[in-house]
Amino acid sequence: MNFSKKLNNGKFIITAEIAPPRGIDTDKILKGIYPLKEYVDAFNITDNQRSMVRASSVVMSKVLLDNGFEPICQFTGRDRNRIGLQSDILGAGIFGIKNILVMTGDFPTLGDEQGAKPVFDVDSLQILKMVKLLQEGKLINGKELNGKPKFNIGAVFNPFAGPEHLQIAKLNKKVELGAKFIQTQPVYDIKTAKYAHEIIEQSGAVPIIGLLPINSLKMANFIKKLNPHSVPDSFLEKLSKAKDPYSYGWEYALNLAQSVTEFGRGIHFMLVGKTEDLAQFIDYLKNDSPYNHKF
Repeated sequence: MNFSKKLNNGKFIITAEIAPPRGIDTDKILKGIYPLKEYVDAFNITDNQRSMVRASSVVMSKVLLDNGFEPICQFTGRDRNRIGLQSDILGAGIFGIKNILVMTGDFPTLGDEQGAKPVFDVDSLQILKMVKLLQEGKLINGKELNGKPKFNIGAVFNPFAGPEHLQIAKLNKKVELGAKFIQTQPVYDIKTAKYAHEIIEQSGAVPIIGLLPINSLKMANFIKKLNPHSVPDSFLEKLSKAKDPYSYGWEYALNLAQSVTEFGRGIHFMLVGKTEDLAQFIDYLKNDSPYNHKF
């Protein structure tokens, strides 16, 4: 069953994130994700994540498609104006890419190209409006298209951003503009996972809860610095005392993932560097969860 069907029939969804290569060699990435082929429903292809140069998300999505994987092609407003974005989104449609996810994007100062100038001609809401128009057969300037694309559109939700009422209003607008599924920033406690799920479900989209297994105290402190309310102090304390922080971090993520299967619609894993570990993680989740009928 593919990602599109699972979106529409209520089955539990598992997605994972892939960074395109910093170069042109895609073989290593394909070999790396092969252990996940039977476990992950679709792979997010990031768009120069953390403002660092990578190969095109559109081209890498086509590479995955040609090798039997289902991609979710990401688009940000950071590096392209409305001309470039419309062009690349139409290109994704020509390639047969059916799933896209849009976001505003990180600021270039977070990356390693300090001289790069941000574009931000359009934000995530405007990109969603753009995609909506493209699917209706029009450019954003109103001109007619010769053939129109059709996508499963996704967007993102940060449960730690504020003010809360503005974030919820923005989320509802994203769904109104066509977002069918919403992936969250990584969460580290069940209360936040339930909150994000409920808010997204109420908006009318399919909630996919983000998970990023933490394997060290250094990593935990870095994530907490980015989102101060994300990592619970109780987790940090236990992680600092763990004899094997790596194992403790994965066990914690597994317990959280199992809890999400009780009420949720999906999980988005943001770590694919250890693909064999992740395959075992998902296999355990599917086979040993009392809710494995949801998959």
